Amino acid sequence: MQFKLQLTALIAAAATFSHVSAYTGRAEVDALGTTPCPVQCPLTDYRAALPIDLFPNGEHCCDPVYVSYEGKNIKVTFTDLCLYCQGTTNLSLSHQAFAELAPLELGSIYPVVWNL
Repeated sequence: MQFKLQLTALIAAAATFSHVSAYTGRAEVDALGTTPCPVQCPLTDYRAALPIDLFPNGEHCCDPVYVSYEGKNIKVTFTDLCLYCQGTTNLSLSHQAFAELAPLELGSIYPVVWNL
């Protein structure tokens, strides 16, 4: 009976997370070539610009984005579309968000894993 309960819980958890898409790319500090989302997001110091071709209509704008690098994990808000990231899974992070992952003087880091 205990095994059946554990198996049921595992299947439920898998179903809950099955829609998550993880992307791996390069993160840069407040890169040029971004444009605001078509909806106004709440103000935050922890922002991300995601590739415009992945979200051409601004879907998921203002949603949380979870970013990981070398064992460090942060939560940022998807506030901008990244024009120069088109055709990649790279992203641009605000200074404050980038500094949580690595020293600002690095300018860019790889590999960064992110998901919505």
